[in-house]
Amino acid sequence: MRKKIDLGNLQKLGLSSAESVVYLNLLKKKNFTATEIAKVSGISRSKIYEILNKLIHKGLCIEILGSLKKYSPVNPEVAFNGFLQNLEQSYQNELELKKNLVSEISKTLLPIYLTEKDNTNPLDYIEVIRDKTRIVEKIRFLEQNAKYEVVSFSKAPYAMNFNNPESLIHFKKKISYKGIYEIADSNKLEFLQVMKQYEEAGEEIRIANKLPLKIHICDESIVMFSLENRLTPKSSLTSMVIKHTDLAKTLKEIFNLYWNKSMTLDEFTKNKKTV
Repeated sequence: MRKKIDLGNLQKLGLSSAESVVYLNLLKKKNFTATEIAKVSGISRSKIYEILNKLIHKGLCIEILGSLKKYSPVNPEVAFNGFLQNLEQSYQNELELKKNLVSEISKTLLPIYLTEKDNTNPLDYIEVIRDKTRIVEKIRFLEQNAKYEVVSFSKAPYAMNFNNPESLIHFKKKISYKGIYEIADSNKLEFLQVMKQYEEAGEEIRIANKLPLKIHICDESIVMFSLENRLTPKSSLTSMVIKHTDLAKTLKEIFNLYWNKSMTLDEFTKNKKTV
């Protein structure tokens, strides 16, 4: 039983619908005149010569000269192996052309990119976030993408959920994590338990009675402030992420001052007044 030919497969190789039909009909006989192949293929004589010439160009058909010009199909194994080689060469040429084009475009656009960098608006360094969920997600993102250091002021009210602290423990090895935490008034016992979990997970902990701001500083280059909006009836936060090395290093110095005068977790635990 002869297997049915899928015209779609020929078209995937780059043949048009009409070229596919004509080629399959050419295979049925040793050779055809243009009139004959047009008739069996259902193609008008005005278009058949154009289609046959395309098949010849693609190596799927040959022209037999004589008193009456005829057309003969090329053996499919030979034809499509050659067709594949032509496709590979065509793709290779196109790829090489695009590589050269990419290189040329990159060289042309680079000076523009560098010039624009010199004229960057200072406000482009700043990202403002007002949604509490997005603030927590941004903190996690910055910590996960830090390369060597994260230091932070964590000030009450906390965005973290003390009832589910495990979801916030994501410290990575080979990165230094230091956090100064303001004592939470709501539940000091839960606060202490969470601090112990953070320390066990790899963060160095200090405890302070009061902190000025919520701050995260990553790799001495990115700063995230979280400020409480005191004008609204309910407590809400607005955070700003600023990519600025000088600012980050300056705030790191302030962090170190607070770090040196804050309590260690052992000191906080032993202080009966805080528990």
